[in-house]
Amino acid sequence: MSNLLWLKALFGRRQEEAPLADHTCLVMGTKNLPPVSKICLSVVGLALLVSCAAPVDRTRQLLELDLANRQSAIEKLQKDQQADPQPWQAYSLGVLYGAEGDYENMNRWFERCSTATKSMDHDIEFVRLGYWRDEAKAGDEAAAAGDWALAATRFEKAIQAAPEKSESLQRLVEARVMAFGPGLEEVRTLVSADQPQALYRWLEKAADPNMAEQRLEVRVRMASQLEGAQPEKGDALASFMVGELCRMDSEWMAMDHHYLQALKLNPDNSRRAEQIQATRHAVSGLLLKESLINWADDLVPAALAKLDTADVVDPGRADIYQARRNITTLDQARTPSQVAETLAVGDLNPRWLTFWMSRLYGRNQLRQAGMVSNELLRYPDSLTASEKSQALRVRVAFSRSTGNLDQTRDDLRELLAMGEPLPTEAVILGDVLLAQSSYEEALHWYDQAQGWGDDTVSLILKKARIAFSQDRFKDMEKLALVASEREPDNSEALKILNRAKVLNGEVEVQK
Repeated sequence: MSNLLWLKALFGRRQEEAPLADHTCLVMGTKNLPPVSKICLSVVGLALLVSCAAPVDRTRQLLELDLANRQSAIEKLQKDQQADPQPWQAYSLGVLYGAEGDYENMNRWFERCSTATKSMDHDIEFVRLGYWRDEAKAGDEAAAAGDWALAATRFEKAIQAAPEKSESLQRLVEARVMAFGPGLEEVRTLVSADQPQALYRWLEKAADPNMAEQRLEVRVRMASQLEGAQPEKGDALASFMVGELCRMDSEWMAMDHHYLQALKLNPDNSRRAEQIQATRHAVSGLLLKESLINWADDLVPAALAKLDTADVVDPGRADIYQARRNITTLDQARTPSQVAETLAVGDLNPRWLTFWMSRLYGRNQLRQAGMVSNELLRYPDSLTASEKSQALRVRVAFSRSTGNLDQTRDDLRELLAMGEPLPTEAVILGDVLLAQSSYEEALHWYDQAQGWGDDTVSLILKKARIAFSQDRFKDMEKLALVASEREPDNSEALKILNRAKVLNGEVEVQK
């Protein structure tokens, strides 16, 4: 609340001025009113002052009342107004209601005072603007701290204190937008003031996943307000905002509808048209990708539905048309001969081949998936790292299923040479090399797998077998001992350990 200081008359105001002019006061800041221990004024004393003290002193004492006595003073002044109305009483009531934060009553009593005499208008204006500044400053501080709900409350109070201050109305609208989301009126107000920045800030904030509930609320509200409304300035931006909210929630058809509405309401905004077209193109590209994923997961109807939506969002895209044709063609290529015929046409890019390979592999059509992976790996330089890795994995699975150890070995070497830590693949390569009696390289990959985190008993026993093949019986015994200590009931570990002890001469061969 504002601290109401001494009257101007107490600081040397000219004595020859009219008596009513001596009743004016200043509002200089916002601190608590002086405590009652300094005022020492009771309601009874107030009644005596009202009846016999000079006007200047009466006003001074009223303005210095503490919170406990302020309401009693208001009641006493209102009774006096009914009995013998005076401008000074109306002015004092306005000041005291202002100190209470009741700006509506403050302005009502100030208006009565001004109707009775214009001599106090300057001081009335000073009081009102003082309260307005206090509330507006508090609103700005709350906004700076990100407490938009509190900022809106403070700006509402500022407008109550001085309704003519249009800048407070704009700040109130901005605070409401940031706190609760915009409505059509807020959009129109800010666009008319050429200050739409708060709307874009809110859109950025609305993209947060935690804002889903407010996004839906704002989208439904604004869409309803726009429906059937007489177009006004700002409605194009409102339609665009609803479209953006639909985009954030993957409501593609609704997004397209509101984008078109925005362009219709403001066809001359070329920048907005370019922005919308870029967004629609990005969305249709996302839908195309989702369609391929659905198709790879054997969800053909869902894949085609995604393409239908993409065609509505961004009509005329050649790759959407091609995708629909490819899905139909590849869905019919199921046998090895049909796959071979489709591959022979050679009009599928690596992306499509990768998704087709994944789909075949997911359907346990390993031979067909291997054929597609072989086609992909004919042109390794045209593949991304992810596509190449996936193709190598599929061909490794196919080669192992057919017993082609040389192809399995070569593909695993190439896969591991790509630099990604792959302990499972390193163990498989070690197994292949062990089967081909390449003990040193097999041991290298087992060690590499162990370094990448595979420290299983199974891997330790594989290394023990290599030690046996290389006549390193001491190493064989150490490795088998580690394995048996980890898994005392592991019969294979115990068997290898016993054999190692026999080979090292520690125990006799059991007959």
